[in-house]
Amino acid sequence: MNVNWDKGVPELSSLDGQITFRPKGRIILDVGSTTGSNRPERNLSGDEFRTLRLGFEGRVGGHLAYSFESDFVDHKAVVKGAYLVWRDHWRANDVEFTFGNRLSERSLEGSSGSDGVPFMERNAVASAITPLKGFYGLGVIGKVYGRDWHVATQVAGDELGNPGVARDTFTYLARGHWNPVKTADATLHVAAWSYYEDFPADLNSVSRNSSWGGHFNDRLQVPLGALRDPLDGTGYGLELGGVAGTSWTFLEVGRREIQTRTDHVDIDALALSAGWMITGETPSYSSRGGTLGKVHPRAPLSKGGAGAFELALRYQLLDNSDAPSGAKGREATVGVNWRLEEWLRLMVNVSHWDIEHKVGKFAGKDAGDSLAGRLQVAF
Repeated sequence: MNVNWDKGVPELSSLDGQITFRPKGRIILDVGSTTGSNRPERNLSGDEFRTLRLGFEGRVGGHLAYSFESDFVDHKAVVKGAYLVWRDHWRANDVEFTFGNRLSERSLEGSSGSDGVPFMERNAVASAITPLKGFYGLGVIGKVYGRDWHVATQVAGDELGNPGVARDTFTYLARGHWNPVKTADATLHVAAWSYYEDFPADLNSVSRNSSWGGHFNDRLQVPLGALRDPLDGTGYGLELGGVAGTSWTFLEVGRREIQTRTDHVDIDALALSAGWMITGETPSYSSRGGTLGKVHPRAPLSKGGAGAFELALRYQLLDNSDAPSGAKGREATVGVNWRLEEWLRLMVNVSHWDIEHKVGKFAGKDAGDSLAGRLQVAF
């Protein structure tokens, strides 16, 4: 038995290297404070234990890999990733087939793990233009990877940990990305995605409240409102951006359309973000799958350095106002990330936001500022 500590936790492998096992986990602690709202009940401060995720991963032989993760939130355990992957080659391309409950490909940030996204919360395109099943789904995924492109397709039901509202929903997803420019110093990213969701006949309504100004303050959410008697839904989006040296920029746009027995509702979202690795690291973009991953500090604390520092800016828009009770919101965020180690990150986000509700307790326009911080451990 061999033991490797290169990733910060022990990876066990057989003497011939054909079988491996590695524990994995994620801990997220958040604090937040909101000021400036003309509704005093929105000016809140506090903290939350956002995530405690534990699991394991490994491989058996040269083709088969496995992964399992369970998240302990809200006093209960919820299964996240639980799947088997078969990897092979086809016509000089890498192919991959997944069976189980895995993160779906949908938008740049929606296809990336939370330990790679440069802001504390995924953008509005990733979080709001989401099918009813959520970010994960129990089903089958097929992927093909070329030299400068990839295509992924998925058929999935509801995720294993859903509360029941998405039961018997089937979703068909596809996403592809292309890097028309790919050099040692710069990469251009172009991508598109789409999905169709077939709701069960006994589903009474669909709704979604999107966090705004951070996750902690649920009184800042941008609601969609309940859409009664939904029949089906479609979602689609475009991605454009890239990295150049130590800087990155991405634009995402997306729309979700929901057809009910009496109405057709459009939900629109836009997010424009940019960033700079102050300490000279390469941005976390992966050209293999067109996703975001962990930044690798050039001088981590464990080697006597100061870690990696990143400055990030984002403007986003979410418009649910086509729905009878829907709201809309805008948000501008400045973020500073300190990656002490590959597996350890401190984050600070400062946001100025405005929200407009049609109905309800917070009907009317409102604006304010939110400050949020995070300690994130991901191994």
